[in-house]
Amino acid sequence: MKGVLCRWLLSCVVLLCGMPQGLADPEGDAYSAADETLTLGIFAYRPSEVMEARYRPLVDYLSEQLGDARVELEVLGLDEIESAIAQRRLDLLMTNPSHYLQVRSRSSLTGALATMINAEQGEAVTHLGGVMIRAVHADEIQALSDLRGRRIAIPGERFLGGFQAHAFELHQVGIELGRDTRLMELGSHDAVVQAVLSGRAEVGLIRTGILERLIASGELEAGRLAVINPQRLVDFPYQVSTRLYPEWPFIALPQVAPERVRQVAVALFSLSPEHPAARAAHIAGFAPPQDYLPVEQLARTLRLAPFDAAPQFTWGDIWARHWMMLLGAGVGLVLVAGLLLLLWHRNRLMRHQQDRLRLLASVFSHSHEGIMITGPAGEILEVNEAFTRITGYSRDEAVGHNARLLSAGRHEPEFYASLWRQLLERGNWEGEVWNRRKGGQAYPQRLTISAVTDEAGCLQRYVGLMSDITEFKAHQQALEHAAQHDVLTDLPNRLLLADRLRQGIHQASRDGHHLAVIFIDLDGFKAVNDRHGHAAGDQLLVSLARRMGQELRDSDTLARLGGDEFVAVVTHLASPAAGQAIIDRLLAAASAPVTLAAGLEVRVSGSLGVAYYAPGQEVDADTLLRQADQAMYRAKSEGKNRVRLSPE
Repeated sequence: MKGVLCRWLLSCVVLLCGMPQGLADPEGDAYSAADETLTLGIFAYRPSEVMEARYRPLVDYLSEQLGDARVELEVLGLDEIESAIAQRRLDLLMTNPSHYLQVRSRSSLTGALATMINAEQGEAVTHLGGVMIRAVHADEIQALSDLRGRRIAIPGERFLGGFQAHAFELHQVGIELGRDTRLMELGSHDAVVQAVLSGRAEVGLIRTGILERLIASGELEAGRLAVINPQRLVDFPYQVSTRLYPEWPFIALPQVAPERVRQVAVALFSLSPEHPAARAAHIAGFAPPQDYLPVEQLARTLRLAPFDAAPQFTWGDIWARHWMMLLGAGVGLVLVAGLLLLLWHRNRLMRHQQDRLRLLASVFSHSHEGIMITGPAGEILEVNEAFTRITGYSRDEAVGHNARLLSAGRHEPEFYASLWRQLLERGNWEGEVWNRRKGGQAYPQRLTISAVTDEAGCLQRYVGLMSDITEFKAHQQALEHAAQHDVLTDLPNRLLLADRLRQGIHQASRDGHHLAVIFIDLDGFKAVNDRHGHAAGDQLLVSLARRMGQELRDSDTLARLGGDEFVAVVTHLASPAAGQAIIDRLLAAASAPVTLAAGLEVRVSGSLGVAYYAPGQEVDADTLLRQADQAMYRAKSEGKNRVRLSPE
């Protein structure tokens, strides 16, 4: 678990250490300065043409975001991926989690860069599982135990959702795929579905989402297949037969420069569900790396690579070959040892108890987590060195006082009531709390409290394990900020703008106010970019963003959609006329001269389109934004540097 956490923190640090500057202007050539090619490998768990169509827009999106580099796509089988990695022909990789473990064990990876978020009927899905299918008329196959001796089609033994997740579930009920069943390896999930439909196989093993995608595309008629061992999982939109595992990781291989890794990471986290690339790939973007420990546990249980190394002989092998000799020797040794055992058993028991006490004392003293032992009423009985390091209280300052000494006073009484209720009912509690150091500084803490009882079940004491998660929280907040703000200007991006606009409409409808959406497109920006370079263009965008933001109120929002397009949301207007002064100031701010580095003075102007929302008006955020965009285009077509309303 600690290894997974370390890899996750390293991924966060990669995101925060730096961000790409000077992306190409949307009105210019996206690859005019391309001097590097990155190859993204995609595991072909479905036919290559399907995978090519799904992920080609994502590759184009990454190329556009990187600006000075081009990304190429390679759709490969697992063996082809292994060969390509060995020949250093791949720089980026998306594959299933179990294959990621193998790549990580051989390629010195620090961890996954991100985890893919699947999208199904508007729901975001960060996990995958396996689906066991049969022909709808094969009613004799219902439970997992019915799969023994069946003809089972699989895409391949290295497919997590198409084989390994199923193998783990069947292993739990005593069925070993390949030993207790007849397997047909067909190479892809689509081939497995066809084998079950045609009757070549009695059962098919595929990953979640395949059935829904085939039905949606018209390749499979709904109702022809049934799911074996169906699971009812809350908020999981796919049919599933197994437990769930984290979705595909996005990996940067070691030869990719750290600066390029940071740029790719920012591009991934900036991808919104509405982007055409996300829609084509049927995803809702990318999330921080998930915990892939469940996949490791599955691989260890099934002894899959990279945990497939085994000794040449096990104790079971030795017993099977030499059981008679071992049994005879064992009987003789028992007779001899029995007499000796009576003599030294007591001394051995005493030494064992002493060693155990020394071990427990060593763990208590050297643990990196703070440990606090209290009585039933909360009085502190003992603490370790890590407790002193985290809280600032020495042992003498803490022992004898109530644990309330650490409270920061940030939680409501209901929080502590719930904590004690769970502690009394279950005997343990785990969660995040705000506590206070000796100097008065409040800090977030991960806390686990366990009740210790005697043999009769009577409460004796509580043991608390604590760790300081201040840095973790800071990294988490910075990551969320990066996902919702423009890289260059630090203004809200399209994702955060949509949320602010929806909130503004709700407040305007509730309070009876008007709201204005102002779409701003800079006139002449491309000429500045082409004449003075992207660095000058970036400086101009940052200066104008700051200047226009100063013309708005604290309750208003200014966002950058990309390139030289901005949107302002002005709230709490008594009438549309009340926003005219702000609109005039924005127009003036966009057209005023800007002095760049080295004293260079440039001037652009702005074409503004305005759409108003009135209380009771039935219009959503997307419609308002589209109306403002159309009004802006009228302003631009009528001579620029002017304002047009929608509708006029």
